[in-house]
Parts: sequence; C-alpha cells; structure tokens
Amino acid sequence: MRFDFGHYRLGKTALLLGAAALLVPVTASAQRNLDEESSNVRMYQGTVDSAPAEFRVSVPANSVMQIDVMTTSELDPMVTVTDARTGEVIAEDDDGGDDLNSRVRIRGEERGRAIVISVNSYDSTWVEEGESYGGSFDLRLATSAFVPHRTRAVTWGARETGTVSGSDEPDTYTFRAAAGDRLEVALVSPDNSGLDPYLELQDASGEVIAFNDDSNGLNSYISHRFAEAGTYTIVAKGYGSSTGDYVLRVRERRDVAPLTGLQSIGIGGEASGELVPGYVDDDYTQPMFVEYALSEAARAAIRAGNGAVTVHVDADEGGDPDFGGNIDPFVRVGLDTPLGFAMIAEDDDGSGTLNSLLPLDLGLIADRPDLLDLLRIRVQSLGGNGGAYTLRLAEGLEERAGYDLESNGPPPPPMIMTSPTS
Repeated sequence: MRFDFGHYRLGKTALLLGAAALLVPVTASAQRNLDEESSNVRMYQGTVDSAPAEFRVSVPANSVMQIDVMTTSELDPMVTVTDARTGEVIAEDDDGGDDLNSRVRIRGEERGRAIVISVNSYDSTWVEEGESYGGSFDLRLATSAFVPHRTRAVTWGARETGTVSGSDEPDTYTFRAAAGDRLEVALVSPDNSGLDPYLELQDASGEVIAFNDDSNGLNSYISHRFAEAGTYTIVAKGYGSSTGDYVLRVRERRDVAPLTGLQSIGIGGEASGELVPGYVDDDYTQPMFVEYALSEAARAAIRAGNGAVTVHVDADEGGDPDFGGNIDPFVRVGLDTPLGFAMIAEDDDGSGTLNSLLPLDLGLIADRPDLLDLLRIRVQSLGGNGGAYTLRLAEGLEERAGYDLESNGPPPPPMIMTSPTS
C-alpha cells in the first residue's frame, strides 16, 4: 500500500515511522470462540470498531488452515495470528490475499494447535487520539490435509516447477558439488504468480551459506563457488507471506574463471569478462565491476604522442534473463588514488545503443607517467544486471552519440569515489 501526497510518494514503512508519535493504544473487543460455533462453510462475519476483532479456533493435527480476511466495507484489514497458549505471534499479513485482503496459512503440527486470530484495520497504525476507524469483513477458514514437502535431487541444467503455499515447509533440492564447482541457481516467478521468490543455499549441517531475494526484478539468483565437496541443499520459498508457482533452474556447468584483481589492456587490444548481478556471489569472487590498467606498451605509445583513444564496452548477446541476461554496459575512467577512485569521465550509451563509447585524449597527461600508471578503466553494468562483455581500447577519437567535444568544453576535475577499487 502506498499513499501519494502531491509529488511525494510515501511507502507503508515510511508512513508508519512518520506517524509513530501519534499511535494510541487500542482495546480488543470480546473474543469469540469459534470452536463453540458451527458453520458448514466456515465463513464468519465480523467488525472492527476502533479495536481489533479477535477469534479463537483450533487447527486440527496434521492439517493446514488458510485464513482469509475479506473486507466488505472500506476496511483495509490486517490479520495477526498468535499461539493461544503462549501468545507468540505465528503469522501476520496485510495484503497477502486478493486486493487489500489478508491471508495466512497455519499448520496444526502433529497434535493440533489452538490459535487466536486478531483482525484490525491498517488505519489503526497511524490513527490520532480520538479518531475512530474500522469496518466490516468476512472471515473464511479453509482446512486441508498437510502434505509434507518432498526433497528432490538436481544437477547441472535442471529445471523444476513447484508451488509455495504459505506456511507449508519450503521445497528443498539437493545438489552434489565438487570442490571448486560454481553453482548458478535461479528461482523465477511466472507472470501473475504472486510469488516473490526467495532462495537459500545450505550446507550439510543446514547452515545458510548463501541467500538472495531480488536479483532480477523480484526473481532470485545465487552464484556460489564451493570450497569443499559435498551435498548441499537449495531451498525455494517466498519472501514474507507471498505464495504462488515457481520455476527453479540450475544453470549448465560453465568454467568461467572469475576476474579478480587488476587487469591490463593495450591500445588496439580487446578483453572479455563477465559480471554477476550485484553482489549475489556471496564469496565475492565475481565483483560488480572489473578494473583495467594501461599496459606498458600503451603507456609508452601515449608518451610517444599517440594518446587519442576510444574506450568501447559492448554487451555480449544471447544472455539468459533468468541468470542476469545481457548487461547495460557502463564505463568509468579515473585514477587510483590513496583516497579512492577519482573519476575523470564516464559513459553509458555513447555508441547510440546500450553499449558504451568514450573518447579520451590521454595525450593531455603524456608528460605525467605517474598519472598514466594510475589510470584505470572500470567496467560495470548500469542497474546491476549480470552478463558477459567485451572491452576494446581503439586508436583515435571516435564520435560519441549526442555529445559534441567542442561545445562541451574541457572535462571537469576528477571526482573522488571512496568505494573499494577491487
């Protein structure tokens, strides 16, 4: 839920924080014990009247109860489910159902479980003292047998489908890896599924060694290089209370050596590499950017008067969108200083396409061998997508689309960026 005030958009969290000083306590209305009532359809009516409406019910053993709170008024319902014995919050939801309605799923465990369902209005979180809120709603309880999840083994190139159904145990997949193997796994929500995928990778002891929520849109992606051989577990679930269908994909085995440390390129030279989406590679073997220094031959050529060059960064076509797809190349040129990366120039779409093209007259610093030694070309992806690229350092000053070298005047002074340089 979002609120718009003119040109300012406030998310729900921001609104809650802004109104924290205005919160007032509420008193729950009389609790109804639904185990003492009967209904063929398990549908009940209730009203929030400036206080939460509470219901007590038992979830049978080895079953799952889906609880839907559906507004029949202007009410924006919120539901909180607690353990009737301990008071512990088991689940809560605002808009997990259709539209503004709420939905949670509660397991009855092996012996059954008594729970308390508390229905309130989202307005209660920011109402001022003396103001009233509320509205009517339908409470629907649907109970079904609990079906334990089944663990499946997957390997390179696997494609599995499944459904995340709320409080049921998440689907798990085992993967046998050798030391040094690099696993790439994606959890994708089909169109209109409603699922916000969430991936975990666990070792043999069950410890989470990698996780990801939103790598590519709402989809999840993990890239991990195994230090030790063993059987690992991939966990497919939804973020928060989201539910829906999913596709889990394990990429074919690829022997892509990570580019670590400073690379080198010469004038007329070409270099290839690959970026992963953001820092989804938990052990940081694949960085968000790759840096190149000028080769010794390139520095010598510039000192000899051949300093006019053009930097090209082209995305390799044919990337798989589930694993990052094609990058939108972005290049920065600067100096590696003790204070950090001092940017001199940058380009996004200078080629007239998504590829980068950046002309530079390095002859301006031909008499400064110390600066030539510190010069760095940083290749990264705009927006954080992953994929392969090709870097070229061509002779001559090529024309950059939408850029006039004469009318734009001299370049601005370097801007210091204190982010890590490797």
